[in-house]
Amino acid sequence: MKTRIILVVAVYQLFLLSSSNACTTFVLKNDSQIVYGRNFDFNIGNGFVISNQKGISKYAFVGSEKNLMTWESKYGSISFNQFGKEFPYGGMNETGLVIAQMYLSQTMYPEIDDRKVISPLQWIQYQLDVSSTVEEVLASDTIMRISKEVPVGIHFLVCDSKGKTATIEFINGEMVYHIDEKLPIPLLTNNTYEESISYLKQFDVLGGTDTVKWNNIYDIEWTNDNTLAVNKVFATAANKMMKTQDSSNLINRAFEVLQCVTINNHTKWSTVFDVTNKMIYFKNENRNVIITLALEDFEFDSDKNSILLDIQTAVSNNTMTQFIPYSTEINRDYVYKAFIPLMDSGFIPVRLPEAVIEAHARFPETLKIADRKSN
Repeated sequence: MKTRIILVVAVYQLFLLSSSNACTTFVLKNDSQIVYGRNFDFNIGNGFVISNQKGISKYAFVGSEKNLMTWESKYGSISFNQFGKEFPYGGMNETGLVIAQMYLSQTMYPEIDDRKVISPLQWIQYQLDVSSTVEEVLASDTIMRISKEVPVGIHFLVCDSKGKTATIEFINGEMVYHIDEKLPIPLLTNNTYEESISYLKQFDVLGGTDTVKWNNIYDIEWTNDNTLAVNKVFATAANKMMKTQDSSNLINRAFEVLQCVTINNHTKWSTVFDVTNKMIYFKNENRNVIITLALEDFEFDSDKNSILLDIQTAVSNNTMTQFIPYSTEINRDYVYKAFIPLMDSGFIPVRLPEAVIEAHARFPETLKIADRKSN
């Protein structure tokens, strides 16, 4: 029964992301600063910001496979979660590494082999836990793979403290990444990077002769061609990134880029990670204020409890006082708030057994502080 529960949860946590087809991530740089912008677009907007402690022993929560990935969190991090602790959509760790996911229909995860297995959202948490550079993230492909038992795919944009940036996708069972000269614009939406760049090459943003004739997502002439629509979102963001003249205030500039691809009632939060200064700025669904977080204000030692902040009720004043201690009861509340409305609306076409949702909510209870006794 336990294996079945884990499999069903893994399937549904990624299935829920499949309707999100306008998410945007990108990196901006000047001579002294690196920032990472991210729009999260989905049908529901509940979620929380949470501190993730270092020195915790962890394992993969996925499917019927036996060769589960295990690890110890080396770095503390701040992540944005919706379906419970340990299953983030993105975040930043103590070293300045930032990573986030977006839906990608073309994804095909690897076949079973000798590598350890992990679920897609836990793959993000793993990188925040143990990686400090893009090179380390890419190298992890030699020791673990994302389970193919999860039928809905995502891809990733990752950036480190030196500004090294990479897209990471799983195409035909292999990791495909773009970095350095193969990443002319550090931007990712919901098509493969290759296809997005191929579309963009017709515009003067990337050497073409046409101009992007729309300033934001509402200026786009929509068609039933979803691929074209997603490519136009990519072009909209790229045009704003490349043609905005003021590079002195990258935080403001990043929010301007996010605004041009924001969809009312669908963009649930917008985040700007200041990689250089290890700051996080975000707007919730109200979009009327910017909430500011500094990583230096968090305690990440394993003997400290994780703390969390509700994304949608957060206000800009005295932000740290709004955080509350993590508990299983609070985690369960968020997990149910995510699953139940989607089942009630018919978006999830079956009623999940309560045991499935409960297993997801209680998973963090099974993780322990790492044993540091000498052998």
